[in-house]
Amino acid sequence: MKCTAILIIFAALLAPSSFAQNGGRQKATAQESLSLIPLQTIAELYANADPALTVEKLAGHEGDPLFSPVGGKMIAVGAKNPVIWLRFTIPEALRSAGAGTGEKSGAAWSGLPPQWLLVVRPSFSIILDQVELYVPSVEGGFESFATGALRKAFPGEAFSRYFVFQLSPTAFGGEYCYLRLSSTTEVKVDVFLETSLARDSQEKIDFFLYGVLFGFLAAMFLYSLALFFSLKDKSYLFYSLYTLSAGLWLFFLHGFSKALFGQSPGTDQAMLWVWVGLMLAWGSVFVAHFLRLKDGLAALNRLVLALGALGIVVSVAGLLGWYDIAFSLSHYLGIILPILGIATALIRLIQGFPSSLYFFVAWIFLGIGGLAFALMGLKVLPVNFWTINCGAIGVLLQSMLLLVALSDRFRRLEGETERLEKIQANYEALNLTDENTGLPNKRFLMAELGTLVEKAKQRKTMLSLLLIDVDNFGCLSDFLGSAKPEDVLAGLASIAKASTREGDRVCSLGGDRLAVILPGIGAQAALKAAERIRVRFAQEGYRGDDSGGHTGESLMVSLSIGVVELGKDDDLDSLLDRSDRAVHEAKVQGKNRSVYLRSVE
Repeated sequence: MKCTAILIIFAALLAPSSFAQNGGRQKATAQESLSLIPLQTIAELYANADPALTVEKLAGHEGDPLFSPVGGKMIAVGAKNPVIWLRFTIPEALRSAGAGTGEKSGAAWSGLPPQWLLVVRPSFSIILDQVELYVPSVEGGFESFATGALRKAFPGEAFSRYFVFQLSPTAFGGEYCYLRLSSTTEVKVDVFLETSLARDSQEKIDFFLYGVLFGFLAAMFLYSLALFFSLKDKSYLFYSLYTLSAGLWLFFLHGFSKALFGQSPGTDQAMLWVWVGLMLAWGSVFVAHFLRLKDGLAALNRLVLALGALGIVVSVAGLLGWYDIAFSLSHYLGIILPILGIATALIRLIQGFPSSLYFFVAWIFLGIGGLAFALMGLKVLPVNFWTINCGAIGVLLQSMLLLVALSDRFRRLEGETERLEKIQANYEALNLTDENTGLPNKRFLMAELGTLVEKAKQRKTMLSLLLIDVDNFGCLSDFLGSAKPEDVLAGLASIAKASTREGDRVCSLGGDRLAVILPGIGAQAALKAAERIRVRFAQEGYRGDDSGGHTGESLMVSLSIGVVELGKDDDLDSLLDRSDRAVHEAKVQGKNRSVYLRSVE
């Protein structure tokens, strides 16, 4: 229900955006003679131009076949096409209406004519290095206006997400105007002749929709930070830092820093890579910590953190001005990390890790958005409204579901805390704790196992039991030297708890034996759990030496584990009896092994 409600809310928020960007543009097409004209439909293009070429040389060779009609095609500039020129004349309909001069002509305009703007709208304004507009001058030659991500704003330039030029009256004289675009990073560019009224209206819609996004991210940042200070769980801290980084990345990426504070040449672009790198880094740390990869998936934990460390490389490259490196590395990480997050969450979901379902679905949304965004940057997918905004959409949907996952984690922690408090009270009242291992003792095991056996039979669910026996335990005192047998048992208890699920019960039977109750899983999974414990215990290297007085002799400490699954005719006593026989069989077969003993049906 939570996920459904969230998706309905997001769909409602997205609908105005889709209308504004698509339906709104269809409306503008019907009225473009009044408010908006795509320059691609009337301009000519000179691609891959010599960077040293000047507007005077272009204007002096108007008859040369350098320019060709754009024809409504996409305009792109970047590493392979670093400099392009557009030339255009204001359409006759606007000139005859006196749009540039403020004069009325006929009935084309009601009231005063609109103020026309030239709007250069790159897919991401923060990476379009330079934009230069040349308008014919009354005195001859050209009046120039220069701006761009790597240049300071020209005097009087309006604060906007894009690059906006107010057209002077001389632009409406029928002579060519020229627009020069240059960039070292690939970017798609749309150019419009647009009225100031239409531009103001569109910017209000953009600010409203992205304001909802940034407000939501800010609320989640503060909420998760408050949970961190309350619960002292680092997952909430890492999530808050990830949310902060994602929000600031989108803030710079979509030009809102430029719109609110004006251009900061070089700084805006550097901040883009700094925050996307930190978003990748904190996202990786959050995945590793939230899913507790260190406990059950150590190799995958190292891989996730190593890839996250490359996010720091992206940030450093951005600060040093190595934008090509930052661009390539961030886009490839944007493909790999979401896919890895999805795979990791799926593994933990299969392992029965709580809250991983919401986490899994959340990373699917981010994975789709991040993959589409990265593939757009690598020119595999086209540049359009959805690919431009898929990063923001993916982050928003993912953040919503991660908030649900964190809330579920909070609820489970509260429930687990209450359960542990009750268990602790019972331990203190009934003395149910083994003093050597700190585990629940045999009395607890008998009560808990009896309850779980009855529940499993009533609900027809699976239940398995591991009985762990330390091989050669009686001889340890002579071979361990300064160590104690109790130390071996304590280490085994720690390994058993780390190698099983949160809901499994690890208990001490006294002496050299532990038992592990595995609710909800069958013999095959139980046997795998037994082998995880046995192999990990062997890797710890418990081996006696000659310090106990037995010169030249050593003793390998290993485990024999009996594995049984609850059968339809089993009760508490028969289940324990079969587990004991399974351990005996492991001893007979040579120790240091796990043996599964079937029930007699």
